[in-house]
Amino acid sequence: MPVSDSQKKVIDSVLSIFETGRVPTPSAYSTCAILTDGAGISYGKHQSTDRSGSLDKIVDLYIAKGGKHGEELKQFVPKLALNETAKLDPKHVPSWAKYLMGVLKEAGKDPVMQAAQDEVFDANYWVPAMGHVQKIGLQTGLGALVVYDTCIHSGSGGVAIIRARFPEPAPCNGGDEKAWVLAYIKARREWLAANKNPLVQRTVYRMDAFNEIARSCNWELNTPLTVRGVKIV
Repeated sequence: MPVSDSQKKVIDSVLSIFETGRVPTPSAYSTCAILTDGAGISYGKHQSTDRSGSLDKIVDLYIAKGGKHGEELKQFVPKLALNETAKLDPKHVPSWAKYLMGVLKEAGKDPVMQAAQDEVFDANYWVPAMGHVQKIGLQTGLGALVVYDTCIHSGSGGVAIIRARFPEPAPCNGGDEKAWVLAYIKARREWLAANKNPLVQRTVYRMDAFNEIARSCNWELNTPLTVRGVKIV
C-alpha cells in the first residue's frame, strides 16, 4: 500500500475535521445526531448514516460481535433497514428515535462498537479508495487523501466521474502525479460548485484545503499540519 499508518492517521484526521470540525477522539465514537439533509441518524467517529446503510452495517456487526448493548439495538434493526430515521424531522424527533440515539451513544463507549465502526468504515470506504489509488498509480499521501475524500463524500463511483472531467494523464499512464492530483482537485471543485444541491456547493472548502496543502508542498502529509484552523500533530 502506498499509504503508511501515520499517513492514514492524518487522512482520517483531515476527514474528521471536514465532517466534525475537530480531530477524532475516543468520544467521537459516541457522536450521534439526526441530520437536516435527509440522511437520518449520523453516528460515530466516521459519521456513518442511516440512509447510506453504513449505520445498519455497524449495528449488525456490533450485535454479531456480542456488544453489551446488542440486545437493546436488535429491536431497531428493522427501522434502520427501512431508513426510518431518514424520514424524520430533526426538530420533532419521536421517542423511539431518541431512545435509539441514547443507546448508540452509550454503545460508542464499548470497545466492541469502536472496532465495529472502524471495521465497517474501512471495508466500505478505505479499501475501495486504496484500490483506486493503486489503479491510478498514486504514491503521495495527498493523492491518497484526495481520492479517499471523494469516496467518503460521493461514494466510490465518484472517482470515475471526476477522472472523466479532465485530460491529465494518470501516473499509471506515465503522467506526473502532482499535475494529475492538482487537475483532479480543480475538476472536483468545479463539480461541487455546480451541484444542484446548495449543501454540496458549500463543500468546495474541501478542495481549497487540499490546494493549500499542495501549495505548502506537504505532499506526504507530514505533521504538524493545520487544516481549516485545526492542528493535526
